[in-house]
Amino acid sequence: MSQSMKAIHASRRQVAGLEDEGDWRAFLEHVTGERSLRAMTERQREAVVEELRRRGAKAARPFRKSDKAHVRKVFAIWGGMCREGIPDKPTREGLRAFVANMTRREDRPDGVGDPEWLDPRDARMVTEALKGWRERVLSKREEAHV
Repeated sequence: MSQSMKAIHASRRQVAGLEDEGDWRAFLEHVTGERSLRAMTERQREAVVEELRRRGAKAARPFRKSDKAHVRKVFAIWGGMCREGIPDKPTREGLRAFVANMTRREDRPDGVGDPEWLDPRDARMVTEALKGWRERVLSKREEAHV
């Protein structure tokens, strides 16, 4: 996947009104004349990125990968959940809030403020909670489609 396609997918989530697939395709067609990112030239994709930014999407900062495997696992699970549309706030701030909530204890009432600061024990608790949340949402979706 090209860098511009990654930027488009990241920016799309930041612009209200583009959640519906039909609305998204209509937006793409309005901007470029094409309904598919794959059918677009790189210049057309850049035009889509520019239009998304004009509508309020912020340019994403590149993140440095953690050197801790247990932290990378938390980010991997969170990223998968975001791609599935599970969290209401699919951002790094949303993950930070989740981590802080899950790691609150009597000796640290605010929890851990960033996933990078998780120790392996807390990271395991967070990953299990994320997996449980994902399973609950997916089973509810499955029931709704039956």
